[in-house]
Amino acid sequence: MGCLAILLLAASLGAVAAAGVDPSADPAVVGEFTQLGLSNCVGVQLAAVPNTDQFLFMERPQANHPDGKKYNAGLMDSVTGAFTNIKTPFSMENCGHSYLENGTVAILAGHKPQSSYVEGRRAIQVLNLQNRTLDSVGSLQFGHWLATATRLPNGMITIMSDSPSPVGPVRKDGIKNPFYELWDPTNPATTTVFQLEDVFLSNTKYFYYPFNFVLPTGDMFVWSNKYGQIINPLTGKKVLVLPNWKGIPQAKGMCTQYPFSGTAAMLPLRATNNFTEVEIMVFGGQWSYGWVNTTAVDLSMRLKIKILPNGTYDVGQWQAETMPSPRVSGTSVLLPNGMVLLINGAKRGLLGDAVSGGGAMLNEPNLTPVLYDPLASEGSRYTELARGSIPRLLHSTAGLTLNGTAILAGGDRSSRYWMPADEAYSRSPTGFAEYRVELFAPPQVFDTQNRPAIMACPFSIGFSDVTSIAYLIPNTTARVTSVVLIAPSSDTHTFNMHQRIVELEILDSDNDNNHVGVDGDRSVTVRGPPNANVAPPGPYMIFLLSGRTWGPAQWINVVRN
Repeated sequence: MGCLAILLLAASLGAVAAAGVDPSADPAVVGEFTQLGLSNCVGVQLAAVPNTDQFLFMERPQANHPDGKKYNAGLMDSVTGAFTNIKTPFSMENCGHSYLENGTVAILAGHKPQSSYVEGRRAIQVLNLQNRTLDSVGSLQFGHWLATATRLPNGMITIMSDSPSPVGPVRKDGIKNPFYELWDPTNPATTTVFQLEDVFLSNTKYFYYPFNFVLPTGDMFVWSNKYGQIINPLTGKKVLVLPNWKGIPQAKGMCTQYPFSGTAAMLPLRATNNFTEVEIMVFGGQWSYGWVNTTAVDLSMRLKIKILPNGTYDVGQWQAETMPSPRVSGTSVLLPNGMVLLINGAKRGLLGDAVSGGGAMLNEPNLTPVLYDPLASEGSRYTELARGSIPRLLHSTAGLTLNGTAILAGGDRSSRYWMPADEAYSRSPTGFAEYRVELFAPPQVFDTQNRPAIMACPFSIGFSDVTSIAYLIPNTTARVTSVVLIAPSSDTHTFNMHQRIVELEILDSDNDNNHVGVDGDRSVTVRGPPNANVAPPGPYMIFLLSGRTWGPAQWINVVRN
């Protein structure tokens, strides 16, 4: 570790001690923040690397890297904190990222913030883990920036966004870009282009990092600010227009896409209802009139969609709930038990850079994470957790680790923001750039007696395959009550564009401590997901749960039969 890195780490640890965190707070009740280490680049974009404990960090170029070098990508081990630089051919600011079926991380689109970097708005890159490089494998037809990348059941990936400034023909790259692209990794050199309805863009105000979710039918939920549709992603054709929240008085003017940036998640898809019920959550954001000191949205919105036997939809109305505090630029992390962790962000302002001096447009960092329990009764679904000390504002990220904790990174406008004088916090030792990386352990991680430990698990599972998993659990009276697959995290600009939970059907459970495969282990027998629409093939983490408590996961691949 270099001298600058040592000084930064020492400064951060000292600042945490000075932040006045209550030592009597029980982590089993409120969770716990811990320092993991320093990254050599800012975690503006964060993607889990399947079959490892590593996360790929990507940034817009910053000065003062802890190692004194200028790499704008790298791998960080979420267990050891070790960081390895990655060579990149294109700039990746505001790109999208997803995964191939074999687990390879794919980086699509981007932008160059400085003339010394190669423009990346049409770039298609993949992570070469062996060579520690990002390799160029093709080209998009249009320039994209702030692009959501969504992996489809057939293995293809959609790239969807506006383009904030022209690159090439205006027809293709103007401010309002109705075109999205479909990339086939088996034919990677180019893409197929589709066009959204004109009314879509005219109703969305901005169309940056739309909230896209693949439904169990193969159709795609697409939402931006106050308008959305369900579309067929292979044709671009509208299936139906989603309800809006204009008729909800407290939600009037609520916007959710950059720069008003709320966060969104699709709640777990469950075998218990035959994967026919979908719930979409949107948390926070900013008002359409919002500016740097405007208090952010303190609402969450919940929409239920039922899939009927004939494949059509029964769509409910958005239901509003009040959150414990306003939050803009936060991130939502789906936890294995179906709860949602809301973390990072601010109570005031917008994403982006101030016109004068490049300072933050976000103010009053929100340092208190919140747990949302969708199974609780209305009015009691939110719980505030342990307060952190490091503000995570513009370009901050979070993702789920194999241990079931959240890795927290980034923030590259980490100075010149406003904070109440009586609130303790730890400002970045390096000004704009925040290189300190943390782990947040939710309360359930500390229920050690009821955490199932996987002892034997297959490396892959096919559709409807029956397989058994051996496990140990300290509490001899406890047992595994649910098994879930969770797709790897791929987070940036408040939206994890890849997280997905699929609950597996439990067929049998051996609880007599005399499992034949491994002496003393128990076992649980499950059925694989029914099809690619429910669980697009590729890498997942498999978690075992006893009640609401989960144990450490292992990687497993969902494969085509």
